[in-house]
Amino acid sequence: MKEASATFAWGNGSEDFALFRTLSSEQRLRALSSMVRLDLVRGEMLVTQGGSSDSLFLVLHGALAVCRDGELEHLAELRAGELVGEIGFFANVPRTANVIAIRDTSVLALTRAAYQELAKDAPAIVEALLAALARRFAKETARLVPLRASPKARTVALIQGGREPLPGAFDRRMRDRLAATDAEIVDVARVNSRFPGRAPDAADVADWLNRLEHAAPLVVYLGDHDTNSWTRKAIRQADMVVFGCRGDAPVGALTDVEAFACEVHPGSARRLVRVHDRRSSHVSGTAAWLARLPSFMHHHVALEDQVDFDSLVRFLSGRAIGYVAAGGGSFGSAHVGIYKAFRELGVNFDIFIGTSVGAAMAAGFAKNLESEDLERGTHDIFVRSRSFRRPTWPRYALLDHKAFDRALASQYGRDCQIEDCWRPFAAVATNLSTHNLELIRSGSLWRAVRASSAIPGLLPPFYTPEGAMLVDGCLVDNVPLTPMHQLKSGPNLVVHFGEPAAELFEVAYDALPGRLELVAAMLMPFRKKLLPAAPSAVNVLWRSLVAHQRYDTLPAGPLDLVMRPPCPLGIDVTDFDRHTEIFRASYLWARQAIVELEAEGNSAIAAILAAERPGTMRGADLVELTSDALLS
Repeated sequence: MKEASATFAWGNGSEDFALFRTLSSEQRLRALSSMVRLDLVRGEMLVTQGGSSDSLFLVLHGALAVCRDGELEHLAELRAGELVGEIGFFANVPRTANVIAIRDTSVLALTRAAYQELAKDAPAIVEALLAALARRFAKETARLVPLRASPKARTVALIQGGREPLPGAFDRRMRDRLAATDAEIVDVARVNSRFPGRAPDAADVADWLNRLEHAAPLVVYLGDHDTNSWTRKAIRQADMVVFGCRGDAPVGALTDVEAFACEVHPGSARRLVRVHDRRSSHVSGTAAWLARLPSFMHHHVALEDQVDFDSLVRFLSGRAIGYVAAGGGSFGSAHVGIYKAFRELGVNFDIFIGTSVGAAMAAGFAKNLESEDLERGTHDIFVRSRSFRRPTWPRYALLDHKAFDRALASQYGRDCQIEDCWRPFAAVATNLSTHNLELIRSGSLWRAVRASSAIPGLLPPFYTPEGAMLVDGCLVDNVPLTPMHQLKSGPNLVVHFGEPAAELFEVAYDALPGRLELVAAMLMPFRKKLLPAAPSAVNVLWRSLVAHQRYDTLPAGPLDLVMRPPCPLGIDVTDFDRHTEIFRASYLWARQAIVELEAEGNSAIAAILAAERPGTMRGADLVELTSDALLS
């Protein structure tokens, strides 16, 4: 740990920290002169669990993680302007956790002796510190309510993965797209022009970079092709590393750049970007890249235009547009109609998550299929192949699953992998082996859809090679908005078919026919019309599976647009032969609903549409919009 006494260089920016906001310039200077600056490299410990609390710290820049001995998960992350160790300092108790630098970091240390002198000379600093302590307690109290967890970086290092050089078009398109946002782009040329002859680790260079990070919502460091001092600095300085990859994954050891980045950043802080000449529905070979460079998420970009670069930048800046598709049998065709309405407005969704039939539709969206393609696929799977009209001996299930499996494999491609779909995709299934939600993000695409759609009793469960038993995801999460929040930040379109209120049925129980009456009615069409208008057995089963879920308590935030399309009257969840009717009705309804939502000034629809319209909403605008929505 390096120690430096010079803190005055930070005096001009210290008023941005909440701790100093109420102090005068003279008081601020007095407080700063009482502190000692400490510089830490990534991985260096600031305080140790059980140690004495003889100092408190103010984070100047960088990031620190709070963790306890024996626990892998971080309890919290602390960044610029936040205090470290103030609770133990004031309570005079040993440190309750370790605090470690998770990137190159600088802090100001205030010892107990210096604090006592400061309290005599500048009493206002005591009030400021106590106010900061109160804010920390308020923040910890707020954490008692479950928070959405989504990875969002303030600083990103973009480096090359593999051995094949990235084309110049990739660099140009990335720079053009980033320049259109609030992001700061920093490469070695910019550093050298501002600090000629200075090493990237020099104090004045580091201070300048940290001031950039403090002012900009996103800083992107562009690394070189080798592990020179600048590339290493960029990787250490970043919260996240993005590997740009070209061609097939090379066989053999990691390159020096890859090895250093993987040493510094865990898989949860990595992204993989595969660069292609042309856009397609799916590619091949992504699993090999992910085996080489395990990453939290991967992306495909085509050099032919800016579309995929727009999507990538939305992910990096926390503005990615998600589509959450709920299950609902034949009602799933409504997803296609709503998707078509948004696509006609130029909206490109960045990531898809679905449950049951929602997974089936979202998988098609992830492959860049348009509504007409999905309509044909729905007809082939559910109508032409009669997948849900093939009863079998009820040993494993009521229906023969073979026709359904063949139809899914034919539509999605027997060899197509989720990793190779053009857009990120996940299917939700229920793991009956662990009694938990199973979020399927890799492996065979058609098998993921099959697992997510395995209605218990109706279809056999899907068994993984590891022996897990998977059934329909609707048992645990029919509207997987929470998993979407965990994967990314930004607006989401959430489409479900739950009832807004109690639904009553005008059915006389005594009128329900027995076995012989029902057989007679089914054999004579005129008597079939006299049957009570009660839901089918499958409809009742579906309602039972999702009965525990409250659609009025979805974890929706201000930028989550929840849409529930009305389905034509008289349509049951098994009426797949009426999929075109459902598709058209939902498409027309969505067009009108979008107009009405825009007229109302709905914040979520504004965020979704802004990304694809002139005057693109920037990161600061999105934050302001979110704040306004929360206040209203």
